[in-house]
Amino acid sequence: MDNEILVQQLEATGDYKVIRRFIAPDHYASLDGVDRQQLRIAMIIDTETTGLNKETDKIIDLGFVLAEFNAKTGQVHRIVERYSGFEDPGMPIPASITQLTGIQDADVAGQVLDEARVEAAIARASVVIAHNAAFDRGFLERRFPSFVSKWWACSQKEAPWQEMMTGSAKLEWLAYQLGGVFYRAHRALVDAEVLLFILTKTGPSARTILSHVLESSARRTFCVWAENAPFDKKDVLKKEKGYRWSDGSSAERPIKAWYKAGVVDLAAELAMLGAEVYDRPAQVTVDTISGRERYTERYLTRDKMPVAVP
Repeated sequence: MDNEILVQQLEATGDYKVIRRFIAPDHYASLDGVDRQQLRIAMIIDTETTGLNKETDKIIDLGFVLAEFNAKTGQVHRIVERYSGFEDPGMPIPASITQLTGIQDADVAGQVLDEARVEAAIARASVVIAHNAAFDRGFLERRFPSFVSKWWACSQKEAPWQEMMTGSAKLEWLAYQLGGVFYRAHRALVDAEVLLFILTKTGPSARTILSHVLESSARRTFCVWAENAPFDKKDVLKKEKGYRWSDGSSAERPIKAWYKAGVVDLAAELAMLGAEVYDRPAQVTVDTISGRERYTERYLTRDKMPVAVP
């Protein structure tokens, strides 16, 4: 009996849900009637590494998909390019990483990523999207400095998963929940292909998940440095308001102060500092953060903002 007939019969009982193996499409929405002036290229990317430390660990597996999308609607159209490559990290792959990814020392021995191809793809992309950009961006910028100037978005943080009540932002779960598919996770190209597939699905307001991610990425957020905050307010800043301490020793965090990144409502944050932290009029440093700086600690547009005390 044909497998599809069996699937239909099982699902018709209401007692079963059949999930299918993921097969990456070569295209998604049709280009018929599409305004070609709205078309852009997104780089959907993933890495596998020897560990979590971007300073000492190395990329061993890099995969990306270049996909054509409509900047106005968020619909994905053609797959422009796919790439998958191993790289020898110059060190043994930890057993825990081999267990997670299936990648062994023999797979990467003597392998080098195709730098010319990766650089050409970076140049074509108007946005780079990763599912945990805070992790991938650090490794990729270290290996390919051209990523530093790119606009980045994070599908893990910037998609409306909570509003959609998916229960988790884990890629394998989203693939099952939204696409009814399963796949072998933790191989870079496959993860990138699955992420693109998920981004094409419909989210709130009948818009693609990609359109929500792009909209979120386009918003400016702020990093607020509560300089010279009273010492006895450190618990308020740390435990109640989500601030972190910088000792000023890092080139990326040269200010010695409590700081908070990801602030959306700057006026409300400044008002809170005036009401709950400072006991006198003060000035704080504010960095404006776009997709070029987000998921890094490079905040380049430092401005002084007044804090009024009631």
